[in-house]
Amino acid sequence: MITTVLSFVIVLGFLIFIHELGHFLVAKWSGVGVETFSLGFGPRLVGFRWGETEYRISVLPLGGYVKMVGESITEEVSPEDAARSFSHKPVRVRAAIVAAGPTMNLVLAALLLPVIFMIGKNVPAYLEKPAVVGYVEPGGAAFKAGLRAGDLIEAVDGTEVEDWEGLFAAFAMSPGRELTFTVARDGEEFTALMTPEVSRATGAGYIGIFPPMKPLVGGLSSGYPAEKAGMLPGDEIIAINGHQITHWAELETYIQKDGEPKTFLIERDGRTLTLEIAPRLEEQRGVYVIGITRHEDLTLRKYGFFESFRKGTSTAVEMTTRLFTVLGGLVVGEYSLKTLGGPIMIAQVTGMAAESGFAELLWIVAFLSLQLGVINLFPVPVLDGGHLLFFGIESVKGGPLSDRFMGVAQQVGFALLITLMVLVTYNDIFRIFN
Repeated sequence: MITTVLSFVIVLGFLIFIHELGHFLVAKWSGVGVETFSLGFGPRLVGFRWGETEYRISVLPLGGYVKMVGESITEEVSPEDAARSFSHKPVRVRAAIVAAGPTMNLVLAALLLPVIFMIGKNVPAYLEKPAVVGYVEPGGAAFKAGLRAGDLIEAVDGTEVEDWEGLFAAFAMSPGRELTFTVARDGEEFTALMTPEVSRATGAGYIGIFPPMKPLVGGLSSGYPAEKAGMLPGDEIIAINGHQITHWAELETYIQKDGEPKTFLIERDGRTLTLEIAPRLEEQRGVYVIGITRHEDLTLRKYGFFESFRKGTSTAVEMTTRLFTVLGGLVVGEYSLKTLGGPIMIAQVTGMAAESGFAELLWIVAFLSLQLGVINLFPVPVLDGGHLLFFGIESVKGGPLSDRFMGVAQQVGFALLITLMVLVTYNDIFRIFN
């Protein structure tokens, strides 16, 4: 929990700082006076003054702002400050100042992605293997469609699937939309129709299949039942209460069912032994656990200098394309609003990335920075893109928009953002309590 909170605060604060720094630097370069540079909104927590600008950290962390001299057309500005006033600058200068924030976020993502590919990123080895089904979750979409262990998924909606990474991307991006899977079994091909459900954990599409995963213990949590019973890393759990276990997901199902004592048949160093273990209730998640983690075969993805830039560019394009695909699907009803996540989900994902390693944390920073940059350019009032839209109208019109119009537009934009924030927070809370 501490890692999650700290990593979320640090990552969010860094992204906000980069965004506001863009506004600040271009404003200063353009000769606009800056009164306040704030990370967060509301009352000031800490800060200091250097020159004309007060630098502060404020109470509410979800955002920040740069307060410029004469930022509003209605703001009174003394004659000596008119030349340093934002509202008195030409439209092109004001547009450059506003566009600098999201541009900085896009530049940060563009710089980080090649660095990540040069550092190298550990990923599960199965992601690069053919999409052979290792386990089918009872009751899931794949189970209802008749899939079983050993099936090879070759294509989704006519697009060839080369490996598990490609398969995950295919159904993760399509929650609630029927897909056609081409499946090979015993030398024959057939098609199966499946509609991915919305994962309560991530909001992505989910059909209830897993790659092959041995029920092999990778680690133990201190003080939990498995450690107390004498289980060790490297143990393979081959049966529980006489029922053969062939997959980690199947193992989880049996453990999480209840807190009754269970007989575990373990294979260790070529010999078998039995352990009596009673799962205990993990109240935060509402499931029974014994305190073990899965052994994961990892492979390091690392690229050379030029290849890293090529991969970084293609990844940035792919991320942006997926963002617009999801947004377009939301507008036409192809995707469910339940797929949207908010601050709580971002904090959880950031915390997991921080625990996984530096490269994984950089990946999350790059991903969020890219999303922040793109979304801020949307032509919605109160976002930077909304201001750019108004500047464009002002250029065509030959004069500033009326105060009444601007006021109504800002209220509409603010209402939209509040509605969206309530929705994504509800989704986050719903996932947690379900």
